[in-house]
Amino acid sequence: MDQNLIDRYIAGPSCQEALEKARHLNKEGIGTLLAPLGIDASQGETLSSRVDSLKELARQMGMRMIRGGISLKLSDLGFRESPAGALDAVSGVIRAGEEFALACWIEMEEGEWVDPILEAYFKLRKSFPHLSITLQSSLDRTSSDLKRVITARGRIRLVKGHHPPGSRETGAQDTDEIRRRYLRDMELLFSEGAMFAIATHDEAILQAAAKLQSTHPRMMEFQMYMGVREDRIRTLLYEGGFPVTLYLPYGSNPESYIERVSAL
Repeated sequence: MDQNLIDRYIAGPSCQEALEKARHLNKEGIGTLLAPLGIDASQGETLSSRVDSLKELARQMGMRMIRGGISLKLSDLGFRESPAGALDAVSGVIRAGEEFALACWIEMEEGEWVDPILEAYFKLRKSFPHLSITLQSSLDRTSSDLKRVITARGRIRLVKGHHPPGSRETGAQDTDEIRRRYLRDMELLFSEGAMFAIATHDEAILQAAAKLQSTHPRMMEFQMYMGVREDRIRTLLYEGGFPVTLYLPYGSNPESYIERVSAL
C-alpha cells in the first residue's frame, strides 16, 4: 500500500496518533469523528480487546477534551455472530462516551445487515436517546427508513452509500440518481428532522444544504472524510459559519478503507 495514500486518508495506526490529529483539528474549530478500522487479528486483537480499546478511546478523548465523537461499526463488535452480545458491548462503549459528552454514531453496513442494524439502533435508543444512525440514500428503502427515524426523533448521518449489485437491499448505482435521492432525503431532514449530519463531498449537495440551512435552520453539521476536499470543509466553517466534522479513521489495516475512499 502506497504510504502517501495512508498518510492522506488515515489519521495513524494507533488511537494516540488519531487523538493528536483530532486535537489539532479542534484548535481550528473542526469537530472530529474517530473511527477505528476493522479488527486486526494478526496483531492479536479480539472482540474483547476491541471493546476495551473503544472504552479507553472514549476516556482519552474526554481527558484531552477532544470535541467530537466515535463511529461504531457493529460487525467489529461481533454483531454478525452474536447480536445480543454485540449490543451489550456497544452499550458499554456508549456509556463510556456519555461520561464525557461524546456522541456515538452507528455506521450502516451492506446488504442483508441494513434491517438488523436499524432494528438494533432502535433498541439501543431506548437507553441512549442521543445515539445516531447512518442512512444511505442510494438504497431504495431509505426514504421510509428516514421517515421512521425522524418520527422517533433519532439523529441521522446521511450518506450516499454504496452496496454491491445483486445484494438483498436494492438501490441505485447511477451517480445522478443517487444525487437526486440524496437531495430528496436531505429536504425531508430540513423539513421534519431535528438533529442530523450531511455527510458528503458532492458540491451540488453542499450548496443545496447551505441554502436550506439559511431558510430552514436546523441543528445540523457537515461531515467529510479526512483527505477528501479538506479545503472545502474549512470554507464551510470559516466562510459559511457552519459546524463541520472530519471523519478520522485509524488502525493498522487500512487497505480496504483506502480503496473505497480513494475512489470518491
